[in-house]
Amino acid sequence: MASTGTIAVSGATDDPVLKRKYELEKIHCELGGNITRIFLDFMTKTAKYEELVDVGKRFLIGFHGSIEKFRSSEFQKTSENVAVTIGANWNERMKAYVEAGYRHHQQSVQNISNLHICVQGLQDHLKKVETLLHELVCLMEDANGVTQAANQNISALLDDTPSEEMLCLVLSFEEETISQVIIMRVISHMLKLDCDMQKNIVRALNLKTSSPELESYRLMWDLHPYINVDVMHLAWRLVPPQDQRFCH
Repeated sequence: MASTGTIAVSGATDDPVLKRKYELEKIHCELGGNITRIFLDFMTKTAKYEELVDVGKRFLIGFHGSIEKFRSSEFQKTSENVAVTIGANWNERMKAYVEAGYRHHQQSVQNISNLHICVQGLQDHLKKVETLLHELVCLMEDANGVTQAANQNISALLDDTPSEEMLCLVLSFEEETISQVIIMRVISHMLKLDCDMQKNIVRALNLKTSSPELESYRLMWDLHPYINVDVMHLAWRLVPPQDQRFCH
């Protein structure tokens, strides 16, 4: 949150109204600095989430590719030419090939190994994403905590017959702070839904998953249907320029 307001009144004044105004601006400055630090950390972790999703996508693509290789390795057994070729070259090696389901053993082993690596990678991805989401929730709770503490201090200052000017200051402070706190809640919820979708996709993966299903899973992983792009753009616009992030 950009904290562009300046403390224009000296703390040494004896005027009670000016003194309260000074204290109010001081609270706002401290709140702005705290919320800005939390928000920057939150958005940094949000960017990290996007990086993790890209890594998970590569494992999903790898799983899809290995499944397709596993399926395409099988001959068209109904072909007359294939049947003639097999009969003309029948030996122990050909017998083992037929008994293995018309697949080369080494190729099948490699495909199964690749599938295992991809599944393990997806499971590790989900663990990292869940850890990151927990960190986002903690940051959101931190933002709520510092906001509530600031509001209590502001209420104490306003108990002594607040002036219209001070009320206007409070409203402007709250508007700036609430925007970032709310956007953190919205983003955290969207990412949680996106993570749940990824969990469902990973749970559904097995050797019998059809090609159309795998195509759909890859498409959904790419689309992020629960993430509103406009909200994400707004959040990044709320990140203040580096020279306006903290009071001086």
